Amino acid sequence: MNIYLDNSASTPLDKHVQKTLASSGSQLPGNPSSMHYAGRKSKVLIEDTRHLMAEKLSCAAKEISFTSGGTESNNWALIGAAMANRDKGNHLIVSAAEHPSVLQSARFLEKNGFEIDYIQPDHGGNISIDYIKPLIKKETILISLMYVNNETGAIFPAHEIAAWCQKQAVLFHCDAVQAFGKLPFSLVELPVDLLTVSAHKVYGPAGTGALFIRNGTPIVPLIRGGGQESGRRAGTENGLGIAGLGAALEILDESFAFYETAQQLRDTFENRIQSAFSNAQIIGKETPRLPYISLIAFPGISNESLLMALDMAGIAASAGSACSSGSLRRSHVLEAMDLADEIMDGAVRFSYGKFTTIDEINRAADIVIDLVNRLNGSAKA
Repeated sequence: MNIYLDNSASTPLDKHVQKTLASSGSQLPGNPSSMHYAGRKSKVLIEDTRHLMAEKLSCAAKEISFTSGGTESNNWALIGAAMANRDKGNHLIVSAAEHPSVLQSARFLEKNGFEIDYIQPDHGGNISIDYIKPLIKKETILISLMYVNNETGAIFPAHEIAAWCQKQAVLFHCDAVQAFGKLPFSLVELPVDLLTVSAHKVYGPAGTGALFIRNGTPIVPLIRGGGQESGRRAGTENGLGIAGLGAALEILDESFAFYETAQQLRDTFENRIQSAFSNAQIIGKETPRLPYISLIAFPGISNESLLMALDMAGIAASAGSACSSGSLRRSHVLEAMDLADEIMDGAVRFSYGKFTTIDEINRAADIVIDLVNRLNGSAKA
């Protein structure tokens, strides 16, 4: 029996989404920019999804632009906003625990004349607004901080920082890929200027995402060409992917309803592991975090060896972000937290989704305990 515990990397397609994709595939032959009946049909579906996304986020539909996913949205938010505001300043503040798509965008900007300050999280993986305030200066044009960390599950103080940025007249971008569909929030109460979401983290298809751009926020296009997405993002829209995102939005309440179950699953799994191994460390356990992620370090065990053994046993887990072409290298998030080498090298992320069952959790715990004992034995031999 295979057990999928890598939902933070990507969630399985929901059956409702699968049905929508199957039915829409034969019904969307037209380019949404075409004026004939087939194009109009595709356009209507895209706009219906745009309005549904706006409803879920409590914003205006015109503030939603569809993209190819979280990576593109993050690139566009940082690079597009930085370039559009270059006459106002050249300084950005970015969390060192961000997704690689944010960090690589920041490094690109550094090579093009921008100054970046990187905020280091504490040992528990948290980031305080007090880390940010001393870094602000008159040249600061943008702060980028994720809502929920994709490796530790830590919940960052996005509301507090967004409100402070608003008072400072500094743009705030929030990567909400791991928060959307798990933590209910409204863009009325969360005054961000730019916000990233992705379909395949809410049981929709990969290759589709969105960037919220608050009305009046200066931003330049990242992709140039035609006049799609109100002239802000060129390229024929991915009608089928957007249809899948729309279907995922229709059942978003199911994801919110899973929250308490996720807490039970996480606590059961973590308690069993810590009962078996007194030195096992739950990274970020004392930090406010979502119940969908357990990042557990097994000191003295190679996470690469454990992941290979887990895969052979039919369990899908990861060593952190799965967005580095399948490479397994030390987590930049754990490095930013300044943890010990044996903690970083032995850390494995298990992440839960609405299809995860308690039987799977107990079975997975049995297998993890057995494999770690075996690997401990091999290390001592």
